[in-house]
Amino acid sequence: MNVNVYRLFLKVSRTAFLFTTLCIIFSLKIKAQTIDRFDLVNRHNVILKEIDPLAPLSVGNGDFAYTADVTGMQSMEPYYYKNGIPLETLSTWAWHSFPNTKNLKIENAMKAIDFHGRKIMYASEEKSPAGEYFRKNPHPVPLGQISLVKENGTSIEVSDLSQINQKLDLWKGLLSSSYQLNGKHVSVETVSSPEESIVAFSVKSLLLKEGKLKPAFRFPYAYDLSIKNKPPFEWGKTNLHQTTIINKGINNVLLKRVIDTTEYYVTIHWKGKAKFEMNGAHRFYLNATGSESLEIVCRFSPINVKQTPPSFAEIRNASALSWKDYWTKGGAVDFSGSKDPRANELERRIVLSQYLMKVNYAGSFPPQETGLTHISWYGKHNSEVYWWHAAQFYQWNHTDLLEKSFSWYKKILPIALKEAKREGFEGARWPKMAGIDGRTSPGGINPFIIWNQPNPIYLAELIYRAHPNAATLKKYSDVVFESANFLASYAFYDSKTDRYILDPPLKSVNESTPENTTQNPTFELVQWYYGLKVAQDWRIRMGMARNTHWDKVLKKLAHPTIKDGKYLEMETDPDMYNRKGGFSSALLMSLGHLPQTPLIDSTVMHHTFNTIYERNGLRSFVSWSLGKGAMTAARLGERDKAIDILCNTLPCAIFLKNGHVQRAKEPLTCPAYLPANSAFLAAVALMAAGWDNRSSTNAPGFPQNGSWNIKVENMNKLP
Repeated sequence: MNVNVYRLFLKVSRTAFLFTTLCIIFSLKIKAQTIDRFDLVNRHNVILKEIDPLAPLSVGNGDFAYTADVTGMQSMEPYYYKNGIPLETLSTWAWHSFPNTKNLKIENAMKAIDFHGRKIMYASEEKSPAGEYFRKNPHPVPLGQISLVKENGTSIEVSDLSQINQKLDLWKGLLSSSYQLNGKHVSVETVSSPEESIVAFSVKSLLLKEGKLKPAFRFPYAYDLSIKNKPPFEWGKTNLHQTTIINKGINNVLLKRVIDTTEYYVTIHWKGKAKFEMNGAHRFYLNATGSESLEIVCRFSPINVKQTPPSFAEIRNASALSWKDYWTKGGAVDFSGSKDPRANELERRIVLSQYLMKVNYAGSFPPQETGLTHISWYGKHNSEVYWWHAAQFYQWNHTDLLEKSFSWYKKILPIALKEAKREGFEGARWPKMAGIDGRTSPGGINPFIIWNQPNPIYLAELIYRAHPNAATLKKYSDVVFESANFLASYAFYDSKTDRYILDPPLKSVNESTPENTTQNPTFELVQWYYGLKVAQDWRIRMGMARNTHWDKVLKKLAHPTIKDGKYLEMETDPDMYNRKGGFSSALLMSLGHLPQTPLIDSTVMHHTFNTIYERNGLRSFVSWSLGKGAMTAARLGERDKAIDILCNTLPCAIFLKNGHVQRAKEPLTCPAYLPANSAFLAAVALMAAGWDNRSSTNAPGFPQNGSWNIKVENMNKLP
């Protein structure tokens, strides 16, 4: 090769190499400009400087949660926090039923109702003795109250405390509480195991040494379920349950709890000089006189676990690792650098909601609407809201946490199949309001709700999108296909109109119209279509032929009713827009929560959305409606309205200091209404990650006017 040519070749090669290297470096630099997860989370740690009954703080793992007041324990519940968010210790595995002394049967709460010429027995008699019993039973067990008490065993009062400084470290799941109790310093650290039903404490104070401050353990019988939401503990019936000391050592004790037919164990280990003392029925103290500090580990378990529980330090470290894993592996949205003044508050709402989801919703049993924070609807899971509970886990790239509770549907499938058959339908009819046993609860509304039935199909599809393989199809196909069999069986063919209809007895989402007059509700029709369409997709993916009956229903399913260019909530309510006081916004979920389908015209939905928005403004979008409203606005391209909804500050759209949102209908009895948080997260994720058949614009659901600087990382699109 000519020397000059060779030199030229080397020069070009070096230039190419340098260019390539610079490109790689630049690419790596761009890739390195990711969200600082540690900074994002820690700038929203909860700091409390005063007692707030609406701001207790929880530690937990989805199957267990412990909620504490400003003392770091449950010291002030009897006098103060009961008027706000109560202080509970709850799990997904501990359930109790009052004795069925009258030998009642669920059939005693049933009433025959006509369904196209045949009688179906529905458990609609909720006020009957059987209805009352089976609504309340089973219900969760209040595992026990762990508190600090004063020298004589009396509760700490508001006037006793000063210089309060409490911090919830979200990155570590660690609650640190510092305060003066009658002028003397107390510090408490509170943390939960990431795996077991264990809460651990580190308590430091001269008051311990002086015998003027004692950790206390107290166990109620159950709840006073004359109140369905936020019921008080039943402390008075001491003779109806037993708390037995099985073993007692120098630094540990094993208690056995027996409440009627329910049994569980409480293991208490401590580090530091202390004596375990009984002080009346079901009440115990740790007397640490002579010691300035105590480390306490309290394990709750359905069985007698022989192994010694981890130490406080081990639990603290395990919690930190688990929470770091949660924050770093899931999705994240960062608004730092945004010009809109609402950006920081919106980011706070997101981070605190993510924390609450992990504590309350990431368990093996689908949650009640107040999670593991306090009791609502007798502690039952209301399955119509399950998509809103759990879909956000997929969107924020925690599909494993969605699958954890979704597995319960596979477990109760035989019960759902039996129930559908009893009613004369095919497939699986899922319980509307159920405890751990999977049996539906009686109610004047419960038997007639149907928008819970397609939920498992949609959620299974999200799991498949995260794991699109044969194993997913095989694992969940029975739930998908049996759900679809019910949808197709329930839809009634009306020969007069040549269409499949959804008609009485049923209740639409708003639950306000009689079950015997509601026909073809808009949202449920679109749900039926999408559920059957997805089920057919699953058959094709598995190499199966399309189900011909499902196709018939899809082809002839009634379409939502349109009047004056707007959708009606149901075919049988033509005057909905003429009513005083507003109207339901539930039909908006037909395009927002659900993707675009042939049943919905986006122009008509746009007109519908704007009519509702202009009529009621942000009043229509509080509590969990934050999510449904913002999702519809985003899919319709109404970005400014979507962000206004997410940033709503009307009552019951305010996110409290601890991230909780009150329920619009019952703010006092449901002060921690978690569907508001989960629906909010679903909407944020849709707006940030986008949806199918949407352009690749960054954060397509947010305003594109330059006022929002948005980093989006590791999120999953919705269909």
